Amino acid sequence: MGVLCSGSFVADIIVPDLQCIGSPGSLTYAPNGIHLSPGGHSSNVAIDLVQLGVDDVYAVGSLGGDALGRLLVELLTEKGVCPLPEVQVGVSTAKNVALLVKGEDRRYISELAANSLLSSEYLLESIVRVEPSFFYQGTLGGLPDIEKNLSSVLREMRDSGALNFVDVIMPSGGWEYLEPDLGFIDVFHANREEAIDLVGVESIVDAVRWLTGAGVGLAVVSDASNGVTAGSDSFLVEMPAYAVESRDPTGAGDALSAGIIKHLVENNISRSELRDPETVIELLLMGQAAGAACVTGIGATTNVIMENVDNILAGKMGIREETLVRWL
Repeated sequence: MGVLCSGSFVADIIVPDLQCIGSPGSLTYAPNGIHLSPGGHSSNVAIDLVQLGVDDVYAVGSLGGDALGRLLVELLTEKGVCPLPEVQVGVSTAKNVALLVKGEDRRYISELAANSLLSSEYLLESIVRVEPSFFYQGTLGGLPDIEKNLSSVLREMRDSGALNFVDVIMPSGGWEYLEPDLGFIDVFHANREEAIDLVGVESIVDAVRWLTGAGVGLAVVSDASNGVTAGSDSFLVEMPAYAVESRDPTGAGDALSAGIIKHLVENNISRSELRDPETVIELLLMGQAAGAACVTGIGATTNVIMENVDNILAGKMGIREETLVRWL
């Protein structure tokens, strides 16, 4: 039992608080260090869940058979996550370098390596091993074999009675893999750009309505500092964002997902309860608070802890009053 997170495993290398990017041939010292930590959707959401107090959290992802992969397994274990890595012999563990210059949007330098090679066979074996009560699948759009066999994965979870949560990234090969399986998705999360590109509309509201009309139980579309829009086939919830000082936005979407999952798991929310707007408001409040806590620290998971989340929830009660519910 427990929560099984599936997606990418990546080594995040973060360089924060840079004054500038040096000119060619120059040397730039990192004023606040160079930080190495587990990254990728599966790692981030699993670590966040543990730090938010959720028990029995497992993480599935693909790593290289190298020293960096072994280090990531060790770091995940130290965080309280049970890692279930699929090791790719002869392939390197993926790395992601984030350069954070003050006053500028973040710059990423990433590679496609073992992170994209997670197999559906290994994932299904992990599902049988863990027998999760809740299943999170991230990085869809970057996991070719999982996308090809997504129906079998989601059907396995639906047949077991477990709720599922699907999170996507902008795909390189189009969205066709996803559309036949939307009816098996309990909770779907995308950011504004992803949702609009998937659906082919110009507004978040239209994207949410299209997704739920296609069979998604609860569609959640986040829009950074503009807040979040969510809904079922009978209502929409529009909630503003918490106002916090952002230091590093890395992992904010994963933290939002983890906050939502925490509320679902700890309150034993059923599939039918996702059709209740009050339930949706409560899970969005927790999700947005976790996302807000995330951006106040350096790294994808550093500040996603219950103390920070509780402080944000306690100090921002007006968010609920500003939330709009529209019946369709």
